[in-house]
Amino acid sequence: MAVLGKNIIENLTTGMYEDSNIIYREYIQNSADQIVKAINQGILTPEEAIIDIDINKKTRCITIYDNATGIPVSDFKQKLSDIANSDKNREENAGFRGIGRLGGIAYCDTLVFSSSFYGEKTKSIMYWDAKKCREILSDVKKRPTALELLDFIITYEEETCDLNEHFFEVQLKNIKEENVELMDKAKVREYLSFVAPLPFSNKFLLRSKIYTYIKNENFPMNEYKILINGTQLFKEYGCDLYEGTAENRKKYDEISDLEFRKIVSPQGELLAWMWFGISKFEKQIPTINDMRGIRLRQSNIQIGDTETFSYPKFYKEARGNLYFVGEVHALHYYLIPNARRDYFNENITRLNFEDTLRPIMYTELHKLYHFANEVKNAFVKKAIFVEKQIEFNEKVKSGAFIDDEEIKSASNELEKQEVAAEDATKKLNLRNENAESNPVLRRVFNTLQEEYKKKAHVPKLEKVKKSDRKYLTQGLPKLNNKERKLISQVYAIINKVLPKDEAEMMIKKIQEELSK
Repeated sequence: MAVLGKNIIENLTTGMYEDSNIIYREYIQNSADQIVKAINQGILTPEEAIIDIDINKKTRCITIYDNATGIPVSDFKQKLSDIANSDKNREENAGFRGIGRLGGIAYCDTLVFSSSFYGEKTKSIMYWDAKKCREILSDVKKRPTALELLDFIITYEEETCDLNEHFFEVQLKNIKEENVELMDKAKVREYLSFVAPLPFSNKFLLRSKIYTYIKNENFPMNEYKILINGTQLFKEYGCDLYEGTAENRKKYDEISDLEFRKIVSPQGELLAWMWFGISKFEKQIPTINDMRGIRLRQSNIQIGDTETFSYPKFYKEARGNLYFVGEVHALHYYLIPNARRDYFNENITRLNFEDTLRPIMYTELHKLYHFANEVKNAFVKKAIFVEKQIEFNEKVKSGAFIDDEEIKSASNELEKQEVAAEDATKKLNLRNENAESNPVLRRVFNTLQEEYKKKAHVPKLEKVKKSDRKYLTQGLPKLNNKERKLISQVYAIINKVLPKDEAEMMIKKIQEELSK
C-alpha cells in the first residue's frame, strides 16, 4: 500500500514559494472566489464585498478577512483539513487546487482559520500548529505519514456567533523574525498593487478606456475592494513616465493612449485579451516606474512577473517588454496556472495562446518602438542642424570666430549637418507613408512631430556678407591691426594643438585679459 510521507506537506508549505509575499496573493485569491459566490447567491452586493488585511507589528500577527459566504459547520473540518482536494471549479475559480491556504505554515507559529456561514449561529475555528509542523518536518528521526502529521498539528473548536454573520478569516500568529518583510505595510502594498485583483488608481486617467472596452466586450471585471489596515489598495498605474531616483525624479514621457487586442486561437476560440500603452517610446522604461512591463493575469490576479513575457520567446530583443506598460488577461479555462502560479500548465491551449500572442509582441510591438526610435532620431538630426545653423550665424554676426579659416571649417561641418538633416527628412517622409495605413504608428508619429515641430523647423536666415564679417580680435580695441593679427594667429595655433574645450577656455581667458 502506498504511503504519503511527511515530505509532501513540506513541498506544499515551507518549500512552495520563494517570495513570502505570495501568501497574501493566495489568501486574497481564495477570498475573491468566495466573494463571487456570495454575490451570485445574493448574500451581499459587489459594493459591500470586502477583503480586509490587518498587519499588527506589535503582536506580529497578520489577519486576512472577507465577508463572503463563509463555510458551513458541516463542511468546515473536511474542507480545511483536506489537502489538494478542493471542490472548486477551475472554470469559475482563480484558486482550485486546495493547497494555497497552507502557505502560511512556513511563516508563523500558529495558523488559524475561522468562519461562520450565513444563517448559522456557530463560528468554526481550526488551529494549525505551524511551529510544531516545521519541527517535525526538519527532524530526520521522525517519519510520520502526511495524515499522521496533520493529526499532530491540527485542533478544532466552535463558538457561538450572530445568526447573520458570514465571513472567513485567516490569522498568521507570531510571524517568524526572519520574515519581517511580511510585516512591512508599505512593501506589502507595493507588492499587491500590481498582483492583486484591484481597481485602477484614479491617477491613471486612461482607465475609463479599459472599463469601456471590458463592458463592450462583456469580459469579466474581477475587481475587489481590498484594504490594508484600513487603506484601500488600487492598481498603481499612471500616465506619466519618470527617470531619475525616487527622491529626485523627473517626467520624460507619458502614456497618451491605449491599444487593445484579442488573442484568438486558430480554431476561433477567444483565449485572452490585452491592453498596452502608447507613448513616444523614448527608451526602456526605467525601474523607478513600478508599472513597467506587460504583465500576465488571470481573474485579474498576476501570474509570474515582469519577466514572464521575455526574450527570446516573445520578443526579438531582451529590452522589448520594458518599452511598454500593459496587461494580458487570460480567459480560456484551459489556460491553467501551475501550482506556483508563475505560468500556465503545458497543453495545446497554452501553445495556441503563445503562438497567437507571439506575433503581437515579437513583430508588432517590436516594430512600434523601433519606428518611434527612427522617427525620433530623424527629428533630432533636423533639430541639431537648425541649432547649429542658428549658432553659426550668430557667431559670424557677433564676431566669435578667429579668422576666415575657422569660419570655413565651421561652414564645412554645417554642410555635413545639412546633409544629415536632408537624409532625416527623406526618412521622415517614408515613415509618414508607413503610418498612413497604421493608426498606432500614426499616433506615435504625430506625437513626435508635435514635440519637435519648433525644434526641427528650419528658419530663413540671412547670409552675412564677407565684408560684414566680424572677428574675435576686433573685440580688443586697445590693440592695433598688426597686434590683432598676431593674436589671431596665436588663437589659431591653440585651436589646432588643444582639445576643443581646453582651446575655447584658454582663448576666452586670453581674450578677457587683453580686454582689460
